[in-house]
Amino acid sequence: MEAKFDGEPKIPSEHREQLRNHYQSSLLDDVTPWWLAHSLDREYGGYFTRLERTGARYADDKDIWMTGREIWMFSHLYNTYDSRSEWLEAARLGVDFLLKHAFKPDGRMYFRLKRDGRPLSEVLSKYTEVFAAIGLAEYSKAADNQTTWAKAMEMYERLMLQLGRAEDTVLLGYPLKEQFHLHADDMCRITVAWVLNQLAPDQRFEDSLTESAESIMTRHWKPEMRALLENVAMDGSPMLEYQEGRMFHPGHSIESAWMLMELALHRKDQALFETAVDIMLASLKQGWDKEYGGILYLTNIDWTPVHTIEANCKLWWPHSEALYALLLAWSVTGRQDIAAWYEKLHDYSFQAFPDLEYGEWFGYLNRDGSPIWTAKANGWKGFFHLPRALYRCYRLLDGRLRF
Repeated sequence: MEAKFDGEPKIPSEHREQLRNHYQSSLLDDVTPWWLAHSLDREYGGYFTRLERTGARYADDKDIWMTGREIWMFSHLYNTYDSRSEWLEAARLGVDFLLKHAFKPDGRMYFRLKRDGRPLSEVLSKYTEVFAAIGLAEYSKAADNQTTWAKAMEMYERLMLQLGRAEDTVLLGYPLKEQFHLHADDMCRITVAWVLNQLAPDQRFEDSLTESAESIMTRHWKPEMRALLENVAMDGSPMLEYQEGRMFHPGHSIESAWMLMELALHRKDQALFETAVDIMLASLKQGWDKEYGGILYLTNIDWTPVHTIEANCKLWWPHSEALYALLLAWSVTGRQDIAAWYEKLHDYSFQAFPDLEYGEWFGYLNRDGSPIWTAKANGWKGFFHLPRALYRCYRLLDGRLRF
């Protein structure tokens, strides 16, 4: 059988219309205007990425990880929703700053810059380059700028040689003598290859997508354990004797699941689609907080203690990713068990995270759903996960999303 989506979601039409309007309004009347109003630095260029609940700055740092993501989001809206000059100008502000200040002589990227572009932090990881690459690529179409496309392709070629190496074990945060293969590397390869392939289809990008999907399915997904493991041996063997090998990241697993669903629909691969849905449901079952609701940030697969202090917190981005993953699976299959999961998650997310007074979403909640702190932007929370999910949900329900 083929995995098919004919553009008509298998969701009751009245409910679909209500949800479509909800996501459109959340994106275009709340989230996007908030970032346009508060994040653009029109004096020095680039984006402010340390913003209080009200949008006021609490620091002038420019986080380059977030800069690439914000460029991509504004450019993507311009390319696929409406060619609004304010979106193109916002993207250009980020691109000019990025190209002028963010690259080291060796082609790697600084992680943080001061407001005027002077370096504040050296390279953290190659993931900064992943998001810069998709931002520059998407902007190249919006601005008809071949220079930024060439730069994105240069970064793509280098990234494809780097992702998935045993040397990436150091990205876990400290030196380890064992070698791990990181699920995050596969996700980043899919992210870059999918964006570039949507802009300019090419067999190179298809091959990168295949490499990522096969690695996730053969290395990280363990159906007998009902878990997608974040960190495994290079050959895919579980390394459960180590804390790092037991780690289960519901948000990453669910994000991977919708990426695999989209790839399955692109390739009309029914088996891949069904496995991706299975990964999503297994991840929700493991990660759902049965007492308070919502998705736990981290667990260990065997429920031994997690050493990360924020493990029981509820973060904005796993809920954003899960909203789209569930809506996509429900739209394609019409399954009522998936619909029930979606309704439960939708109710929790839109009750717990939106800031009804100042707009946008709180990013970090305690286990009971109360805000840990109320700032809207930091080095990790920016204009990406939430608007990307809102926009994909809207386009799916509006019949605009194509694979």
